[in-house]
Amino acid sequence: MSDIIDQIIISEGGDRITNDSLDSGGLTKFGISQRANPGVDIVNLTYEQARVIYEKKYISSIHFDRIGDRQLRDQLIDYGVNSGPSIAIMKLQEIVGVKVDGIVGPKTLAAVASLVSADISRALVAKRILMMGHIVHDKPSQVKYINGWLARALDFLI
Repeated sequence: MSDIIDQIIISEGGDRITNDSLDSGGLTKFGISQRANPGVDIVNLTYEQARVIYEKKYISSIHFDRIGDRQLRDQLIDYGVNSGPSIAIMKLQEIVGVKVDGIVGPKTLAAVASLVSADISRALVAKRILMMGHIVHDKPSQVKYINGWLARALDFLI
């Protein structure tokens, strides 16, 4: 899983500290935001500490590590970082046709395993792009992020 975490950290700006007033995350380093991680000292956050946060919060605790297909798993992790893990999970559940509860359990995993991963991945890309459109429509100030969001989503087209 380290490859996707490394890619996400690069996409999120690496060790550059940002505090963009238009970014709801607030103070951010390695893509780890103060808003989503209120107990973390963002300014002094190390690369290894950021990796541990990603592994715990966006992979193991939500069971994305149980998704067998690497490409699909990586996209779900990236989607979870970008939009929140529960949104990524619920969109996955909509696609695979199971109860949308935001929990990756046995039924979700079985449904994912029974379908073609590339089809799920393409459907996730479409849902991500649609969501971006809704975000920009509702908050036009967010248009400044659309190119980066689109690039990240489109990287997962198979």
